[in-house]
Amino acid sequence: MATRCPSTAIYHLLFSSLLLFFSCYVSGIPVYGAEEGKDGFHSTPVSSLLPKNKCSASARGGSQGLPITQKYGPCSGSGHSQPPNPQEIFGRDESRVSFINSKCNQYTSGNLKNHAHNNNLFDEDGNFLVDVAFGTPPQKFTLILDTGSSITWTQCKACVNCLQDSHQYFDSSASSTYSFGSCIPSTVENNYNMTYGDESTSVGNYGCDTMTLEPSDVFPKFQFGCSINNKGDFGSGVDGMLGLGQGQLSTVSQTASKFNKVFSYCLPEEDSIGSLLFGEKATSQSSSLKFTSLVNGPGTLQESGYYFVNLSDISVGNERLNIPSSVFASPGTIIDSGTVITRLPQRAYSALKAAFKKAMAKYPLSNGRPNENDMLDTCYNLSGTSDVLLPEIVLHFGGGADVRLSGKRVVWGNDTSRLCLAFAGNSKSTMNPELTIIGNRQQVSLTVLYDIQGGRIGFGGNGCSK
Repeated sequence: MATRCPSTAIYHLLFSSLLLFFSCYVSGIPVYGAEEGKDGFHSTPVSSLLPKNKCSASARGGSQGLPITQKYGPCSGSGHSQPPNPQEIFGRDESRVSFINSKCNQYTSGNLKNHAHNNNLFDEDGNFLVDVAFGTPPQKFTLILDTGSSITWTQCKACVNCLQDSHQYFDSSASSTYSFGSCIPSTVENNYNMTYGDESTSVGNYGCDTMTLEPSDVFPKFQFGCSINNKGDFGSGVDGMLGLGQGQLSTVSQTASKFNKVFSYCLPEEDSIGSLLFGEKATSQSSSLKFTSLVNGPGTLQESGYYFVNLSDISVGNERLNIPSSVFASPGTIIDSGTVITRLPQRAYSALKAAFKKAMAKYPLSNGRPNENDMLDTCYNLSGTSDVLLPEIVLHFGGGADVRLSGKRVVWGNDTSRLCLAFAGNSKSTMNPELTIIGNRQQVSLTVLYDIQGGRIGFGGNGCSK
């Protein structure tokens, strides 16, 4: 029986190892970590993580529903000028989060319990726009989509202090179906006063008229705010707010007879267009979604209409962080379309940050100092890097609904020299509760379905591409 000398065996072993290394290199499979799409890592072009300044030719987000655009994105028809810089975005975002925290901590509980429908305190405005119409014949307006508030309002022609960059004004005298004041029996006030987290305000009177979402979705006697006096900046080309909260006056509640309190959205990236669906159009997607239950939140937040869910844990690169569920349980977790960056309790964020830094250890940290209002503190310099191996982040919700995040849902940045983990810790102040807020950055390109009567929220991937 022939034998092979040790030197020949070693030669063949080395040759086989080199051959395996070369084949992995050529095929693009990283040999230093995890295979693409497996073990919780994704090889991602760095250029895909940066903002786009042109609207994609195939941007339309599905054949049904109301188109959604980012307020300052190239697909927006709002005629915006220069978009805000990251520090302005983060500053406004922090205002919104601080305001939500203050409500959770019952700093304003007295106002909230006594406001009825007159003195409404809500968060900062959002980043996504939809077009709806009021009146007969229909007058079209661009409104901010907001799951954190319940009153829908638009600027009226009789405004004294008008929105600075609004394109449209509702003319009640041009509508044959308009009536002044409330048309919902339990709301006796004819006036409203909305105050937002950055001290922006909208003051006016209620009116009732036909609301048109789509030609087949028309709702007579829809109660909305006719804004007369405004203060603050709601964004260029914005005419008002579309309230999608759980309150009595929300669009969800006022269209319940047809839509059964069901709606879904896919929030688009800046260079594409998403969609807002109601009723059967939304539920037609449900078979491909993973659901978690809606739960009750603290009194003040429940009154304001937020959507609470149970977040139980987080994974980074397929490694569970094993964060005690009690960390997320009190005061709870909300899904919010208006907050940009997801906020986590400090204990949870510290664990996420440590795991992310471990997974990204082969990449250099950014040396640039963060600017004022920049809450992102885990940043990398990827200049000269064509592809980055990003760890997948998984949000584990109750009922087995695992939401997998990659790409822009994991990092944020305008420049390759500073790309940051797109999560932040909630306020370190002991006077504020450590509420968990799932922001819109983590929801981009996902289908999120709200089934209020069914008591559940569903999540699915690649919603805007359908």
